[in-house]
Amino acid sequence: MTQILEIHQLEKSFGSLKVLEGIDLTVKEGEVVALIGASGSGKSTLLRCINRLEPPSAGRIRFMDAEVTPSNLNWVRKQIGMVFQRFNLFPHLTALENVALAPRKVLGVSAEVALREGRELLDRVQLSEKAQNYPGELSGGQQQRVAIARALAMNPRLLLFDEPTSALDPELVGEVLAVMRNLAREGRTMVVATHEMGFAKEVAHRVLFLDAGRILEQGTPEEIFSNPKEERTRTFLARILER
Repeated sequence: MTQILEIHQLEKSFGSLKVLEGIDLTVKEGEVVALIGASGSGKSTLLRCINRLEPPSAGRIRFMDAEVTPSNLNWVRKQIGMVFQRFNLFPHLTALENVALAPRKVLGVSAEVALREGRELLDRVQLSEKAQNYPGELSGGQQQRVAIARALAMNPRLLLFDEPTSALDPELVGEVLAVMRNLAREGRTMVVATHEMGFAKEVAHRVLFLDAGRILEQGTPEEIFSNPKEERTRTFLARILER
């Protein structure tokens, strides 16, 4: 598999608070990487640094053989889709309009094509019947599936998921994870910050455990969940899995 993302010695501080330290990470095309760890361990900040929603304090990020810098951010963000915890849909636009907006405004796709492709994407996330509904008329799980369709509308090379089920009621989590499983089966390149250990174990090729802004341990799901090397990893997993 071709390497699509390379992170070297990434650091991020907010004032005197160091949130990320010494992050080294590579992601290959078609790989699913799960980021696990306690809240505040740096998972979300790492994702936000990848597409430079947060500028790194030190280190470098290369995407598709190009260094990510302020000068090429428009190109980078066309290639990297992101799904947030809180959906971030435009409340005054229908589900279909939310999905079709970026291809029209950013890629210059005609309204006719953007709407047709938007309907196809809503169908892929099992929401074709909700195309004309506004976000306020949708459940949280439905809104998150629209957000995934919106990210897919740009046909990105890399998808980032920032704890996409954390804001959902428990009974709505499964419908979002089902869409993400399908994306993984399609060979989509994904980096997923998640508290859903079953999803990480089933879908990820590699699992990274973050603690206090560092990658403390990484390996296959079997290695991390069945035989973690670090005591901190064992403690975290024991606490999460006993819930």
